[in-house]
Amino acid sequence: MPLPIRRSRPPVRRSRPRRCGAVVGALTVALAAMLLVTGCGTGPGGSDRRETLVVAYRNEVTTLDPVRADYQESDNVEAVLYDTLIGYDHGKMVPQLATEFAYAPDVASVQLTLRPGVKFHSGNPLTARDVVYSLDRVKSIGQGIIGQISSYKSATAIDDTHLIISLTHPDALFMGALSRIYVVDSKLLTAQAGSDQGQNWLLNHDAGSGPYRLQSSSAGTIQTTRYDSFWAFDPKRPRNLTFRRIDDQATIRDEIKAGNADLGWISKADAKSFQGIPSVTVGPAPDAYQMVIYFNTVQGPGANPALREALRYVLDYRGALDSIYNGQGTIANGPLPTNLTCRPELPTERTDLAKAKQILSAAGPAGTTLTMRYQPTFSEHTKAATLLQSNLKEIGITLQLQPIAFADYLTMLSDPKTIPDMILLGENAPYPDPGVMITKTFWSKSVGTNRGAYSNPAVDALIEQATNTPDADARCGIYSQAQRLIDADFATMPLYTVHNTWAWRSDVRGMDVAAPGGGVGYRALTVGN
Repeated sequence: MPLPIRRSRPPVRRSRPRRCGAVVGALTVALAAMLLVTGCGTGPGGSDRRETLVVAYRNEVTTLDPVRADYQESDNVEAVLYDTLIGYDHGKMVPQLATEFAYAPDVASVQLTLRPGVKFHSGNPLTARDVVYSLDRVKSIGQGIIGQISSYKSATAIDDTHLIISLTHPDALFMGALSRIYVVDSKLLTAQAGSDQGQNWLLNHDAGSGPYRLQSSSAGTIQTTRYDSFWAFDPKRPRNLTFRRIDDQATIRDEIKAGNADLGWISKADAKSFQGIPSVTVGPAPDAYQMVIYFNTVQGPGANPALREALRYVLDYRGALDSIYNGQGTIANGPLPTNLTCRPELPTERTDLAKAKQILSAAGPAGTTLTMRYQPTFSEHTKAATLLQSNLKEIGITLQLQPIAFADYLTMLSDPKTIPDMILLGENAPYPDPGVMITKTFWSKSVGTNRGAYSNPAVDALIEQATNTPDADARCGIYSQAQRLIDADFATMPLYTVHNTWAWRSDVRGMDVAAPGGGVGYRALTVGN
C-alpha cells in the first residue's frame, strides 16, 4: 500500500509475552476466548493491559529516521514519535504544528505560523529553525520522503513562530505534502549528526515531539511510551504503545485471540474465526487501496501497448475478488482507488479471453514469456500473482513470478533499464489529494516514483497545469482528463479496490481512518469510552 525495507528475512524467533492466567498444555480456542472475555490483569512484560496496546505489524522496519517515512511500516511508527506541520481529519486539512498556512498568490511559496509552547521529547522548544532544518535535511539526504516535496527550494525563519517556504516552481500539491514531512529536534539532532546527518543515530533513537517517545527497538519489537507533555495530550491514550513484527497473518489472528496482541491486519478469510469473542471487534478499515500491475512502458515486452491492452482482458477479476478478498471490494475502473475523488467514469475491467487473443494476434508482440515481481509477504499478492499466471496460460503466455521486497523495488525506479517488466502492488494516496498519485506515478519528471517510466506529453501538460492551479475544484477537472489519457494508454493493469480487514480489542477507539490512503492512525488510538 507506497512506503522501504531491505530484502525480506525470516521473522526473528522470540519468546512470547507472558499471558494472563496459568495455561497448561494445549489451549483451546474456547479457553482463549474465555480468557479474553474475562480480561487479563497483565500483558506483555507483565504490564497492565489497560495501559498497553500491542500492534501487530508486518515487514521489517530498518530505521526510525523520518526521512525514510516513504515506507508504510516505518511511517506507522514515526507517526507516533513525530509531528507534521499540517494534518488531515477525514479528508479535511487541519492544523498540527502549524496553526496558520497559506500559499502566495503565485503558488510558489508558503507562509506558516507555528503553534506556541510545543516541546520536543528532549525538552527543547519547537521553533521555526527546527522546521527549516527538517526540510533542508530531507532535501540534502535526497532519499525517501523527498519524493513528496521535490519542489522544495528553501525555507527562511522570520522569527521563532513564523517562516516562509520557497518552491522551485508553483506546486498546488506541496501544502498537502507537508502532512508527510516530520519535524525533528534540530538542536538534539545536530549534536548527534556525525558524518551522515544523524541517519545512523536515528536508526533506533527519536528526535520528535509526537504523543509517544521511543523506549527501545530490538528484534522487530518497538516500544514507545506516552509523552505527557505532548501539546495535544489525551489521558485516554494508552500509556505504552508497542509495535511487534508478525509477518504471518494467521499468527496475527492467533496472537490477538490469545491476548498477546491487541490489533492487527488479518486476512478476510480469518474474520469469521472471531465470532463469539465479544472482546475483539473485526471490521474493514476505510483505508481502501488499489491492487494494480504496473508495466515497464519503455523497456521489454511492456513497451508494446497492444500487449498491455491484451493483458487487461485476461485476469478472472470476479474470481480473484471473490476467492482472495471474499468479495469485499470493487473491480477497478480506472488508475486510482475508488475512495479518492476526481475520478472520471471509465469502463470497469472485465475478462474477455477472445478479445485478448484477437489483440495479440493482430499486434504480434514478440515473445510469449513475461516476468512479474510481487511481494510474497502479502498472501493476497501471492494468490493474485498465481491466478494471473494460470489465466495467462489460457492465451499461450508464460508468466514467471519473482518475489521482491518493496525496498529493493524502489531502488530500481531511478533507471528505466532496471524497472521490472511487471510489478504487482497495492497502492493508495499518501494524503487525500488524487493529484499526488497522478503526479508521483505518471509524470515523466517523477523519476524514482514513476512506477513504469510512463511518459505522455499530453499527460505531462495536464499535470503541470494542475500544479499551477490552487483551486481544488479546477484541479479536479484536470486530474480527470489526465486519468482518461493514462487509461487509454493502458499504462497500468488496474485490478480491484479493496479494504484491509482488522481485528482489535473492543475497548480500543480511533480505528477510523482520518485520511483516505493514510491507514489506521495509531497516534489517535485511545482506550475506553
